Amino acid sequence: SKEDLGKKQPSGHGFFHRFRVNHDIIRDAKRYFDFNTLDPEDKNNFDPSGGGDPVRNVAQYDYKEQLESPHGAVHEKESQGPFTVIQQNNTELFATIPNQPTWLRYEPFILHVMCRSLEAAENLMKGDEGLDLPVTTPNDTMHFLFKGQEEWLQQLVNERHDRNWRKIERFVGAMKAMPEIIDQVGDDWVMNNAEFGQSTTEEMELALARQTLHSSAVSNAPKRFDVIGDIALLHSIPNYESENDLTEIGNAIMKRNKHIKVVAVRSNALSGTERSPGEEGIKIISGPQRSPLITSHMEYGIKCVVNLSHTFFSSRMGPERLRICQQVARGEEILVLFCGVGMDALQLAGRTEASILAVELNPIAFQCAQRGHRMLVNNKASKCPNAAERLRFVEGDAIECMSKLEPRSFDRILAPRPKEGKMDGDLGVGDGGVHFLRALLPLMKNQGECHWYDFAADWELPNCDRTRKTVEGVCLELGLEMEVIHVAKVGSIAKRQMRICMDFRLIVPEI
Repeated sequence: SKEDLGKKQPSGHGFFHRFRVNHDIIRDAKRYFDFNTLDPEDKNNFDPSGGGDPVRNVAQYDYKEQLESPHGAVHEKESQGPFTVIQQNNTELFATIPNQPTWLRYEPFILHVMCRSLEAAENLMKGDEGLDLPVTTPNDTMHFLFKGQEEWLQQLVNERHDRNWRKIERFVGAMKAMPEIIDQVGDDWVMNNAEFGQSTTEEMELALARQTLHSSAVSNAPKRFDVIGDIALLHSIPNYESENDLTEIGNAIMKRNKHIKVVAVRSNALSGTERSPGEEGIKIISGPQRSPLITSHMEYGIKCVVNLSHTFFSSRMGPERLRICQQVARGEEILVLFCGVGMDALQLAGRTEASILAVELNPIAFQCAQRGHRMLVNNKASKCPNAAERLRFVEGDAIECMSKLEPRSFDRILAPRPKEGKMDGDLGVGDGGVHFLRALLPLMKNQGECHWYDFAADWELPNCDRTRKTVEGVCLELGLEMEVIHVAKVGSIAKRQMRICMDFRLIVPEI
């Protein structure tokens, strides 16, 4: 109506609003499709989840003032959150519903993937398991068209869930079965596909360098390198006959990327508890000499300071850091162990509304983290309020610091523990981080989640039973239970040796 034109309309996802978003099968059809429990004003019957998805998702529980409903569901009196996932928490929105139809929608899993041809993309997209079905009339949202047929709707959705999960399992299996050589593409492919965004920046820079300079040194240069701030870091020394050959490789990289000011190569393996190469472990082959080799690195708008000589940092872990941020709900208390230069903690502070405590033993990495913390204060890329105030860095040994913390005080713990040389891996003689698990598990709340990083051989994937048994063993020792949520490879540390992350949920039995 004309009277409504000047009013501010509640926000939503595109042209619709979402209700009772559930990432699991529908377990109670009568409760889930009961529209009489959607009204937040009806505090006696309000049921926001409809019995679905007991696991907390991002923004699912973004509540300021919490109230209990008869169904045990928690809801808020007024929502100020940036998300609109559970829109029935908003009274203003609910008042607009009677003028709109309600649809039942099932969305198959969303995969962000790069395909090397349109034909490959079309083949990947075949077999959509989506569902769009109107369940009310436009003039009366409370008039459910399928009354008495709730179980039939439940069956429609749950069958699609089952088929989708089987597809995901087949897809994951097919991806793991692909030969690693698939990524070793030639320079012609890199250059031909650069305009479509199908080549990485690092691959394209070296391909351009090879086409520009045809010397044997440049042609033998590694196909990949890391870009950290304004430094290009090669992880192995290519075959060369003289120092001039190395300089030629570095100059070729810098010539094609004006952002890179220094090209360096790591000349020895990482060592020590800080997993750093040391002053003598990095050789600058092009650009001005820096000692120590320090730069500022930006990731998704958040900056950190990195001392490449005395700290460990991997720019390839950026997607993993983003994945964890996307799992965090507002108000969580998070502990980040072995935080290094602090990028994990800085991302969590800048991208979520959680409170973070980060611990690091290496004094040089701790100094880098403090500098990154100061930069976060004025970082306009951080959209979450009071990012720097919600983050605290502590210097010290992880186990000693954990012994001083309050038990059952953290919703989430990140434990990207450093590799302990020959102690770790499938042939390691160490305890697999048991001493760290014994210290951190008592700090986790019931239903809290831990992102536990370990080291495994390629043959141990995807289940990583050795890591699973280690965690389960410590939980059993402490009288706790655990549930594995996610296991995946997050990096490669050597030939056929992987860094993996196991996300698990802690269950504290009632006494």
